Amino acid sequence: MRLLIIILSILALIACKQPENSAPEITLQKTSNHFSIVAIGELEAVKSTPITASAKTQRPQTIAWVIEQYSYVNKGDVIIKFDGVPFQLEIDAAQYEMNRLLFTRSTKERELNLSIEDFNNEEAVVDFEYLMAQKFNIDNPMLYTKIEMIDAADNEEFLQAKSKYLNKMEGHYKDKSDSEVGLIDSQSQLQQAKVDMNQSNMEQLEVRAPHSGIIVLKKGWDGNIPQAGKSIFPGVKLASLPDLTQMQAKIYVPEIEAVGIKTDQLVEIKLHAFPDLLFTGVVTQVSKTAQPKKRDNPVKYFIITVVLNEQDKTRLLPGQRVDATIYTSEKTESIVVPIQTIFRDGDKSWVFLKDKNTRQFSKKSINTSICSTSQCVIQSGLVADDIIALTEPDNNLLETK
Repeated sequence: MRLLIIILSILALIACKQPENSAPEITLQKTSNHFSIVAIGELEAVKSTPITASAKTQRPQTIAWVIEQYSYVNKGDVIIKFDGVPFQLEIDAAQYEMNRLLFTRSTKERELNLSIEDFNNEEAVVDFEYLMAQKFNIDNPMLYTKIEMIDAADNEEFLQAKSKYLNKMEGHYKDKSDSEVGLIDSQSQLQQAKVDMNQSNMEQLEVRAPHSGIIVLKKGWDGNIPQAGKSIFPGVKLASLPDLTQMQAKIYVPEIEAVGIKTDQLVEIKLHAFPDLLFTGVVTQVSKTAQPKKRDNPVKYFIITVVLNEQDKTRLLPGQRVDATIYTSEKTESIVVPIQTIFRDGDKSWVFLKDKNTRQFSKKSINTSICSTSQCVIQSGLVADDIIALTEPDNNLLETK
């Protein structure tokens, strides 16, 4: 009976004992490390000669033929040919319109000459009648009645007024005809300007290389390089002739991963075509904003420009795909913790530190320095061999001072 009481007492003590916090934990150690970001990109030349579509035409042009990407060209070689059929059709239409206007002008001039001749003939008749009326003026009351004398005087005034009217109408008609002919001439000049412009465009259908080099066709807004059948707007950059003596890499870093990147940081570059070769460089430029690489993809990227320290004309070619490792911190001995172990509220940061005696977790204030998307360097608040919780414990004590 006594033994049974002792057993029951032990069980009661175990049941009343405060349960120990249970949470995944990690023991901290100082390690030699530095943060880095891995991203992909492509090579491009620091300097290159741009090749653009002619800006003289006012409408898109259709590519009829284009040289293959990364082809070597000599000075004067044809790079791109545009379709000249639309320009030739416009020339034919303008020349037809000019011939039509020329015929209309000739018709107007012929009508003007005939009308002026009619006016002149009518004026000659009126002038002759007026002279006859003056010569045989009826002003003798002994020979003619009063009514006959009045009719004769009225007829003379009428012929004089009619002569003035015909002169005036001839002038108005000539001015009107001259205006119509002038309008036809201006329309003909407009059509001639169209012919000249399109003939100039016909002479510029071929885009030639300004000097020797490797052609790099530029991708458009849709991500595709120029190809036959594609419409190109005036002044658009079509390709470039890069200077291979100095190359750089354009690295695309996702917006959520671009933490701590700045100029002058070390970058290691590996080519997809030559993975065993390692090149180095430094960050020279970071884009101010993140932009999508493709219109149908909402993921945004920061563009990082890296100038290479080593140069190799045979391997470092424009358009080569590369893997880049950007080191955002120097290599130091420090305590690094997973970022999910750190809890923040405003400017305060803490972790849950395990007491080695009580085995309980409690809040511990800390200060951090450099952080990446997955880890943080502890500046103060923790030391080696400390044990912290990977997640928030179920029951924790008050903050440790």
